[in-house]
Amino acid sequence: MINAGFRINEASVLKWSEINFDNGVIYLYRSKVSNDDFIPMTKRLCATLLNRRKSVEGEYVFPGRFGGYKTIQNNRALESAFSRAEVTGVSSHNQRKTFATRLLIRGAAITDVQHLLGHASVKTTEKAYAAFVKNERFKQTIDLLDKPVQPKLKVVN
Repeated sequence: MINAGFRINEASVLKWSEINFDNGVIYLYRSKVSNDDFIPMTKRLCATLLNRRKSVEGEYVFPGRFGGYKTIQNNRALESAFSRAEVTGVSSHNQRKTFATRLLIRGAAITDVQHLLGHASVKTTEKAYAAFVKNERFKQTIDLLDKPVQPKLKVVN
């Protein structure tokens, strides 16, 4: 999820048939905003899913105990994995937020992040990440003071 920005319910119902490894794209239905969408895969995500495909049987990428999809109420595997690794304060939603902030730090347009997160409006994305975007912009602005000033020299004949 950290490389795709999925909501937990989107990941829990993801089917292998919705992943196009040749084109590096995942097609999904975003139930929260009621639309079909696609997410380009990073190389890391593609490699991880290809590796997972070798060990997971059935039509779902993250199958439930009895082969169907995992319900959100019963999807404790991620939180259990964090607990076993003794990682605290991490949740599936933190992974989604990390995905978004990593993109914003690297200069991604907020409208692109909006699309990748599946927000219906850029206002939702701005509201969720406004403080981060503002702080990052201010940091970049203040860092200008650390750059040496290059005087502009004129050639005089």
